Amino acid sequence: MSLWSRIANVFRGERLNREIDEELEAHIEEATARGRDPVEARRALGSTLRHRESSRDVRLLSWLESLRADAIFGWRQLNKTKVTSLAAILSLALAIGACTSAFRLIDALLLRPLPVANPERLYDLSRQGIGPDGKPQTFDGWAYPAFELMRAAVKDQAELFAVSYAEPVDLTYKSDEEIEKAYLQYVSGWMFPTLGLRPALGRIFTENDDLKPGGHPYAVLSYDYWTHRFGQDPKVIGRTFRMGNEIYEIAGVAEAPFTGTEPGMMVDIFVPTMMHPGVTHKDWTWHRTLAVVKPGAALEPMRQKLEATSHAFEEERAKGFHGMRQEDIDNFLNQRLLLEPAATGVSDLQSETRRPLAVLGVLVALVLLIACANVANLMTAQASARAREMAVRVSMGGGRWRLVQLVLVQSAWLALLAAAVGSLFAWWSGPFVVSMINPADNPARLVLPADWPVERGDLA
Repeated sequence: MSLWSRIANVFRGERLNREIDEELEAHIEEATARGRDPVEARRALGSTLRHRESSRDVRLLSWLESLRADAIFGWRQLNKTKVTSLAAILSLALAIGACTSAFRLIDALLLRPLPVANPERLYDLSRQGIGPDGKPQTFDGWAYPAFELMRAAVKDQAELFAVSYAEPVDLTYKSDEEIEKAYLQYVSGWMFPTLGLRPALGRIFTENDDLKPGGHPYAVLSYDYWTHRFGQDPKVIGRTFRMGNEIYEIAGVAEAPFTGTEPGMMVDIFVPTMMHPGVTHKDWTWHRTLAVVKPGAALEPMRQKLEATSHAFEEERAKGFHGMRQEDIDNFLNQRLLLEPAATGVSDLQSETRRPLAVLGVLVALVLLIACANVANLMTAQASARAREMAVRVSMGGGRWRLVQLVLVQSAWLALLAAAVGSLFAWWSGPFVVSMINPADNPARLVLPADWPVERGDLA
């Protein structure tokens, strides 16, 4: 008999018993037809119950059959003690839901890599030093002329690209009476190919789209914005919109799920950095600088080269500082350049919420431990009440492992039901928590997936 047939027979209980009984009766009828006395034939066959059990063991998987029986009995036990079971399930469900919801937030902001090629090779350039208030500070804003010098200095070791801080802007697709808001980011023309991103529609920027200040009024939409604003209309290519005094033409749509490099901010529209009015200003630090390090390149020598280039630029710029104390100028020039891993992206929301999210993670883990302890106490109390039942099972030949399996299956019912309710709670509570802490003028926009890494709580 095939394995599949033995598995199927586990769930054919009564029907399988009837087939076995019919087969045994057929043997007796066959003996009677040969002239044997029916009573003698039954006596010669032996115990019907023993033959039925041995035949069942051949036709099905006995361990799976015992598991099925324990599952049915466990479900009946839950129904028998509805109040206790409901209390245990709700207690576990709230704890599991809280943990899953908290991890969804932690994963979306701090752990999930950007959907780009080789995110582990992505770094953010920042400066660390003493601020004007005399306190240590880290700042990752750069002037575009300094960025151009640094990019040229490490061209053989890494590819640098600029991304502005994503901000809401007013624009219109038809007339000035239909102004709407969208989140816009200025990016280097070579950012998309550097990150291994491709167009979902039309084309994306290249380096040729980012050569002349004010000379490339093109835009690339994010897939998310194209979906909810235009309903994935392919005719969006070639359409124009007005932002300020400039009219931009939509050139393409970036592939999903890329929505920018700032966790907590989903960019709607990308435009070339050369369209920003600050590209020629030495004193306007309006963008971040990200670097994709080439395979085999050493970080420290590259960091030192970038630091030397940045320092030379700032020294030249400091000659124009008038009215500043020498101490402040020295602090400004003695900043240390940092190369921080940016596989998960870079945003102010990350730095602002890193510690609160860590505290939240510890708190919900403690809540889960407390819930598990409460359920364990309930299960212990139930076990004491079932001592007579277990004694009867032992006297009937039930082995230690069989009793352990029975208890584990009943516990599995509690865990499965609690996990199902907890998943629903986490699905609702994650977006709800984000909506509660969002400032109205600058709401966080997070992708909160409930995929396998989130469900298993993978922090690696």
